[in-house]
Amino acid sequence: MSKREEAKNWVHGYTAVGTGIVIAAVIPGTTSVALMALETTMAYHIGQIYKGLFTMEDAIEVAKRVGLAAVLGKLAALEALNFVPFAGWAVKAPIAAVVIEILGDSLIEYFENQNKIE
Repeated sequence: MSKREEAKNWVHGYTAVGTGIVIAAVIPGTTSVALMALETTMAYHIGQIYKGLFTMEDAIEVAKRVGLAAVLGKLAALEALNFVPFAGWAVKAPIAAVVIEILGDSLIEYFENQNKIE
């Protein structure tokens, strides 16, 4: 299995977990905190695939660089959907899944581009 395939498997796993978190989280604020932790941990695991020695501190820095900051707006929108009963709750999980997949793909591209430079 290639590094890309292994990393993509992790992204899909984190997407499934993140979707479950969003479905279960109905208290405003809990979704964003949980997803940011999940996305940072995803960066950590993908970093380990590509770099080997890779710390959680490294993951935090890479997550910031790659797009956690860009994802914050989407996370805020997910939180706002908590206040729209039923319809808002129904669209939260698919939105979260897309955000996690995009961030995961961005992390993979980041590490693959880093490997080309080295």
